[in-house]
Amino acid sequence: MRFILGLLIGVALGAALGRLAPPQSGNEIRQALKQRLQPDAEEATDGVAVE
Repeated sequence: MRFILGLLIGVALGAALGRLAPPQSGNEIRQALKQRLQPDAEEATDGVAVE
């Protein structure tokens, strides 16, 4: 009985969170990652000598 109750609560919470925070499109995810990683990439390439 506790398992079924936990399962139902989990499904309800998952559905509620899915409605509040819908998934982003692939393009939006790539743009967010690019913005987050750009400063790190620039810092990493600053120490590399290019011939």
